[in-house]
Amino acid sequence: MANGENAGPKGEQADKNVKCSFCGNDTYCEQCRADIAKAADFEHMCFDCNQKMGGVVPENVRDKTHICIPLEKQQENFERFMNDMTSRAFLQLWDAEKKKLKEMSRQELAQAAFFEGASFMWHMVQRMQQPPQEPPAQGGEQPAKK
Repeated sequence: MANGENAGPKGEQADKNVKCSFCGNDTYCEQCRADIAKAADFEHMCFDCNQKMGGVVPENVRDKTHICIPLEKQQENFERFMNDMTSRAFLQLWDAEKKKLKEMSRQELAQAAFFEGASFMWHMVQRMQQPPQEPPAQGGEQPAKK
């Protein structure tokens, strides 16, 4: 086979470049593929272990753990996220502008829908480019870092 013995039926590379630190199964980590020298510096959690743990990485290894999510699962999650966000945005727009939308012509409605969609995507991209914010501490003081 042109892609080696790990090639799948469609010729895609099915490489497993790390072991899951939780179950020991071979898995693929895109971050470590990009920088092989750093692979040993991190723990790895396969997608199955992440699902079994409810998406929660244990606190003692949280800062040094890569969650290895297969590309097809990333695509599924993104599609689910976009469907959810689109539904929420539509409901908010419909609740706020229902009467006005019902009075619009079809062309005006199409233009308004296109504008709202483009505006929504623009704002989402802007928010995604912002650095992540620390969640607020619950119960008063934050615990001291070790």
